[in-house]
Amino acid sequence: MQLEHIALHLRRRNAWEALDLGHAMLRAWAGPAYRLWLLTFWSLGFFLLGLCWLLEWPGAVAMFILWWLKPLFDRFLLFAFSRSLFGTPTSLGDFRHALPSLLKAPGIVAGLLWRRLSLARSFLLPVWQLEDQRDAAARARMKVLSRRSRGNAVWLTFVCANLVGIVWFGLVFALEALLPVGSESVFDWDARMGGTLSPVKELLANLLWMLAESLIEPFYVASGFSLYLNRRSELEGWDIELAFRRMAARHSAPAANSLLLAVALAFGLTLASPSPLAAAEPPPPKQAVQEVLADPVFGKQYESKEWRLRPDPAPESDSKKEGSGFSSLLKLFEFFAESMRALAWVIAGLVALLLIYLVLRYHERWLPERSRRPPPDFLFGLDVRPDSLPGDIPAAARAAFAAGNFEAGLSLLYRGALVALIHQRQIEFRAGDTEEDCLRRAAGHLGGEAQRHFRLLLETWRSVAYARQPPASSTLDSLCSGWQQHFAAVEDA
Repeated sequence: MQLEHIALHLRRRNAWEALDLGHAMLRAWAGPAYRLWLLTFWSLGFFLLGLCWLLEWPGAVAMFILWWLKPLFDRFLLFAFSRSLFGTPTSLGDFRHALPSLLKAPGIVAGLLWRRLSLARSFLLPVWQLEDQRDAAARARMKVLSRRSRGNAVWLTFVCANLVGIVWFGLVFALEALLPVGSESVFDWDARMGGTLSPVKELLANLLWMLAESLIEPFYVASGFSLYLNRRSELEGWDIELAFRRMAARHSAPAANSLLLAVALAFGLTLASPSPLAAAEPPPPKQAVQEVLADPVFGKQYESKEWRLRPDPAPESDSKKEGSGFSSLLKLFEFFAESMRALAWVIAGLVALLLIYLVLRYHERWLPERSRRPPPDFLFGLDVRPDSLPGDIPAAARAAFAAGNFEAGLSLLYRGALVALIHQRQIEFRAGDTEEDCLRRAAGHLGGEAQRHFRLLLETWRSVAYARQPPASSTLDSLCSGWQQHFAAVEDA
């Protein structure tokens, strides 16, 4: 390894500084890394989405396959970072020539199977790909590297996994916030959780997830690589070696002249000195040591006390244990413990995402009564004050339908349902809520039949109020009878 050509300033850093160095590396080398990422990750993502569409499979299947193959795409990113580390540009032609060797590199099968959920994945990947370590040598090398930096690598994996979810939620909410007031929502959380999301909305959600992965995964690989470089520099003294090489290069010319002068001087002294037989005998070694120690520079003595862990003596039966299946059993236990640890982190991440979802969806229900906002008087132009409604809402709606005024009749049913939900179910609506927002807020407070009736009422209202399409008479009868069943009971409760 030609350390003098390295494009980083090597110095002693703690592990957190090394992780931050990965962010700087990504900013400096983002071009080749993102070119390879877009070429591989997004190309395969589009292919899998198209395949699932042809096979009529859910798009989540394509996203799961793409997520599981992330260790493969990490190798492509590490290829770009390792070349940029020594100032070598990475073109698509270079990647095409190196692709067969990258796919044949050691550890690729383990990385996609039993080590797929390793929490130090980006930190230990260079052991396989850059050092070309295999089997027992790779495990021993990983053990040495992990002694002081594995915890930081685990935290990197945990933070980046949660950042992907946060960025995905942020992109979805940002897209929803940019929509005009009153327009149809592009992402229905209830339909998403129930698996009834339309194909277009599901595709949009998957593309936003791919975008979130594209923002976080290169940072994850770069930070793991910088943590690996820092650990190797710490173990092998790269910074010291580079300092000596610079000193040697700086003093190479004067050193050569001094060497010639020293040789000439030694030759002259040799000629002028007496013969070895006439020279005085050198002092004995013990006397020479005492003379050196008598010098004030070396004459200091001090005592130092510190605690050190004394290694246990090796038992006599170690050789017998190695020959038996004891070591294999220990490896099996270690693998099981590592798998359980990875599963625990995955479950913790899923629980965190579930808690975020529950807080976002049901936080209004947990608020105390005094902290609730007063109910609005109008929602998207509809008067939702109880005094504005007749006593018998279904009868008034039927009279409006009989007169051909479908919009007025549906408005009565819709307003009556909202008033019942606001004042009886204590659902907190806001003045800027759309129809989809009202449907989403009512989802956690209504039963299955009532929720379906409310959705039918909303869709019928929108088709009449916005599209001017008259509904079928059977639909109107169903809405009136259903309102009497689901919302009149609420109102009278």
